[in-house]
Amino acid sequence: MPLYRLLSTSRNRSGVPLRHDLSIEAPTVRHAAARVLGRADEVFCDRTGEAWLVTEDGARVWGLSLDAEEVESSAWA
Repeated sequence: MPLYRLLSTSRNRSGVPLRHDLSIEAPTVRHAAARVLGRADEVFCDRTGEAWLVTEDGARVWGLSLDAEEVESSAWA
């Protein structure tokens, strides 16, 4: 079964950027994304800005922006 990596960025309480890496085994990208979204409360925190899935060879295959300020400003741009 393919192995995908969920990479995400967040900031600690001091505002320092952090990067997170979680391995996910799934038969397809769609299944991997569904597993991520199904565990969103465990995987993401209030300070998570962006998350994306990459394949074993590093190709980005799915992404999600969780930055509320970015979404609000881009929605009205």
